Amino acid sequence: MEPGALLRAAREAAGISLRAMAERTYYGKTYLSLIETGQRPIPAGVTAAYERVLGADLGRLTAVARTPASVDTAALSDVAVMLAATRRIEDVAGAVVVLPAVRGMSAMTEAFARAARTVRTEAASLASEVTQYRGWLEHAIGADTTARRSLGTAVSLAEESRDPDRLSHSLGFLGYVTMSAGNHREVIALLDAALAVRDAHPTVEAYGRMRRAELLAARGETHEAHRALVLADVAAEAADGIDPPTSMYWWSHGFGAVQRGGVLSLLGRTAEAVEEATHGLAAMPVEHHRSEWLASALRRVDPDMSADT
Repeated sequence: MEPGALLRAAREAAGISLRAMAERTYYGKTYLSLIETGQRPIPAGVTAAYERVLGADLGRLTAVARTPASVDTAALSDVAVMLAATRRIEDVAGAVVVLPAVRGMSAMTEAFARAARTVRTEAASLASEVTQYRGWLEHAIGADTTARRSLGTAVSLAEESRDPDRLSHSLGFLGYVTMSAGNHREVIALLDAALAVRDAHPTVEAYGRMRRAELLAARGETHEAHRALVLADVAAEAADGIDPPTSMYWWSHGFGAVQRGGVLSLLGRTAEAVEEATHGLAAMPVEHHRSEWLASALRRVDPDMSADT
């Protein structure tokens, strides 16, 4: 990730427009744009100004981005904070807005994972999370071929990190995105592989089992789908009350009900599906109501359903 792109990613993760940054730092908007796009070098004064506005040690992170082998836990923590902030911005602004910054973070963390001398497994775990998120965003804008490639990389990084949550989650997302290619046998194999990962977080298992039930229902395998839904309900009950992994901040009991409504709809139980999703929506955090991912889940319940109805 180029230093200028890192400044841009940090600014966007904080939800600050280029115009607002120019006003707060007393530099021209055009000048800052040239720096962020790599067309001008970054003076120390600009880095210091961004740090003052954002409250982050960008000088340290910029230095690590130039020499990935020197990455340490502090730098990984800085990127994790940026990633979390970017996810919240996506909830409001949509995938297209944040994808460029996430692609930059993905390239940077993959470089960390390849070159890290002392925190290699931690770097691989973070790179897997960022690259999985990149794949999700690419899927959200319809670039499924690219999304599957990103998610395949996320799986490889998760295997390297030996993090069961990351591996199960990335396999499950790869299976979900692969559904668009129509190869149901491959999708089932990926979802089963995700569920076979030992010691994964209960929420990851609950999400994976509900996706498996959804796929079976979509294929018209009614008996197997009902059985899978029962198993998903058991897993969701086991996960209830346990904080989800940070990468699944969007998970809540209410979202689980919306997801379950999507399975019921595919099984032809439309009225029950809408009722379940409506109760789930009411239980979800208000800040999630404008997100694209919730809108997509509600449309699977009923094409006319939205968080505003």
